[in-house]
Amino acid sequence: MRKRWLCAGLTVLAMPVLAQDGAAATEKKAELDFDAGMDIRARYEFKDNWMNKGKTSVNPAYEDYYRLRTRFWGKATFGDDYAAFLRLANEFRDYRNSTGNKRKNEFPDELFIDNLYLDFNNLADRVDLRVGRQDIREGAGRVISDGTPGDGSRSTYFDALFAKVRFLEKSDVDLMATWNRYRDDWTLGNPHDVYDNTKIKSGSPYSKMDEKGLMAYVHYNEIENFPMEFYWIWKQEDRFFDKKTRYPGRDFHTLGTRLMPKINEKLSAEVEAAVQTGQIDSQSGMRGRDILAWMTYAGLTYSEKEVFSKPKLTGAVLWMSGDTDSYYKTQDGSTDTGWNPVFNRTTWFSELCSSMYDQYRWSNLIYPHLEAAVEPFQKHKVKVQCGPMFAHEKDNGATSSYRGLYTQARYDFPLLSKIFGKRGEVKGAVVGEALWYGDYYQHDAVNEDVATWLRFELNGKF
Repeated sequence: MRKRWLCAGLTVLAMPVLAQDGAAATEKKAELDFDAGMDIRARYEFKDNWMNKGKTSVNPAYEDYYRLRTRFWGKATFGDDYAAFLRLANEFRDYRNSTGNKRKNEFPDELFIDNLYLDFNNLADRVDLRVGRQDIREGAGRVISDGTPGDGSRSTYFDALFAKVRFLEKSDVDLMATWNRYRDDWTLGNPHDVYDNTKIKSGSPYSKMDEKGLMAYVHYNEIENFPMEFYWIWKQEDRFFDKKTRYPGRDFHTLGTRLMPKINEKLSAEVEAAVQTGQIDSQSGMRGRDILAWMTYAGLTYSEKEVFSKPKLTGAVLWMSGDTDSYYKTQDGSTDTGWNPVFNRTTWFSELCSSMYDQYRWSNLIYPHLEAAVEPFQKHKVKVQCGPMFAHEKDNGATSSYRGLYTQARYDFPLLSKIFGKRGEVKGAVVGEALWYGDYYQHDAVNEDVATWLRFELNGKF
């Protein structure tokens, strides 16, 4: 069925190209070019005293492992308007200390198609079309950033039709139709642990939840120093399963805006607000529920571009609505007021805090914070972030809304550049995070009072 869907999409999208005036087409560059490359990402990670997903309890065990992702890509372009892109990827891990992961994702794991798409650009002088498997990110990534959350950061692709339509001199709208399936059959290999690309809870072996969506995302840039974004997203999440239980599906709409005024040369702001409405399916033993949820972010940034190290300071608040009732079931059919991250079930701004939720399903969070950043040398970037975290609603039987005090420090640095003439680079990063638990979590006051996470990372592009 997927093959028929992609073929039909390719046929429809190719029709405007074939219908273009022949004389106009001859004026454009008509040369066939090829390019190829690869990238490698190596990470070592350590974590200790992490919270149990979707609960108020803490797991005192520690875990450390390394993982290596390799990707190879090739691109063919014909003139300025047509292109084909293919990227293959593989990731494997080695766990030094783990009770349940030692046989997961071992070398050689599986080779999968990470990107495979066709580009048709400048249709009618205002439309760019991309058809196939592709990475898509909109705005700050709070609602559109990852179509395959079930495999973590291994991949982020969407199987989608994507069009950018320019409707004013500086403004455009992105249109997307996507269908992301839980199982990817375009793979080579036999992994020790199957990849369930859309899972919220692990099934047996799959959760069997497909995700479908439509999007219109407007970038309005006609007012100088005041870019704006407006979006509507429809998403359908099929019912899914864990090892024993079936959970209901969801059908909902997200309507939002993002405003980014530049107040003066040193001061800028960002405000994003979105609301969700829709319906949760009914099933045996559970009544259907209405959805009414919201998310907002507000930040103010002061920056000095002409001062040594280019210091920048941001004060911000991130607020996502919550629900005292369970995300998975309800006793009375009341409205679900918990925020759904749409297509942003990722580690987002925190690897550690994303584990508060089942498979990165961000919700029920109030996070006022400060973030300071400097660049002491070219391409050397240091960032520190800190603030208290609260639950919007006391869910999961919590007696307090205070989740804890969160802090993060990150250092990005270059290592090698122009390895092969004008091409090739290696960069590194060190990231550390900690959460000093509040009374929302039930933990040993002495041995489990802080969760920690540390990552060393190397990235090479050739």
